[in-house]
Amino acid sequence: MSKSSGLSGSTCNMIEGQEQSLNPEIRIAELEARVRVLEEKNKDLEKRNAELERLSYRDSLTGLYNRRFFDESLDKMIVGGNESPVLDERRAGIDNREVGVIVVDADQFKHINDTYGHAAGDEVLKSVSRALDTLNKREATDIVARTGGDEFVILLPGMSEEMAAERARNLWSIIREFKVRAGEDLIPITISLGVGSLKLAGVKDALYAEEIRLKGSDLPPDEINAKLEEKKKEIFAEFLDQVDEAMYAVKKEKGSDQIARVSEIQNKEMPTDEAA
Repeated sequence: MSKSSGLSGSTCNMIEGQEQSLNPEIRIAELEARVRVLEEKNKDLEKRNAELERLSYRDSLTGLYNRRFFDESLDKMIVGGNESPVLDERRAGIDNREVGVIVVDADQFKHINDTYGHAAGDEVLKSVSRALDTLNKREATDIVARTGGDEFVILLPGMSEEMAAERARNLWSIIREFKVRAGEDLIPITISLGVGSLKLAGVKDALYAEEIRLKGSDLPPDEINAKLEEKKKEIFAEFLDQVDEAMYAVKKEKGSDQIARVSEIQNKEMPTDEAA
């Protein structure tokens, strides 16, 4: 009797479960619960992907932007003419057809690395990055990146070379407050800076002329676009080389701890913006 009752109870439970699964209201509630779980998982995945994307644009040692972010930012200014959302008063009335650039080189970096070790060298790079960050917070610098080794670049949308040179003098002053301790030694940090500006209209004209030339050669559209990208990178590289060369020319002539402007080197003049 008890065995028969047990079977009867099990059968009743099965029937009740089937009835509940067929109940539309219960079914809808289950589906809504699953949708909420999936939505939460998607949100979590989006956050993780966003964090990975952010990290892909950052230098692991200094936390500054990396070369990839710098190149893409410069590229967007050419393509879209987009101004950075951060705009100080001095640039508010300026037509955004020019971008200032400051190249920063940590002086004696190899000597410090070789003499005091890589840990001291890393501290020099971190100190320079902190100085750049200080300037960024103080004067709304737009994009600061470590582009490799002991070199950093500051991208200043809407700034002429003259305005970028003023920013460079401020950075030159800030870095003098930083020193690195290596054992019992306290190492002063100095930097050399190159300053220039890129005329965006000139870049667009050069790219347009190149596009017309390529279209006349009957190349397929994909190949034309690829060659235009190469041309754009070539223009950027030539410009940055000019800023680098200005810095090293003055460094060779005057020594470290100097500020050099592209226009002065191109005019074959050697006066430097020494921030006294």
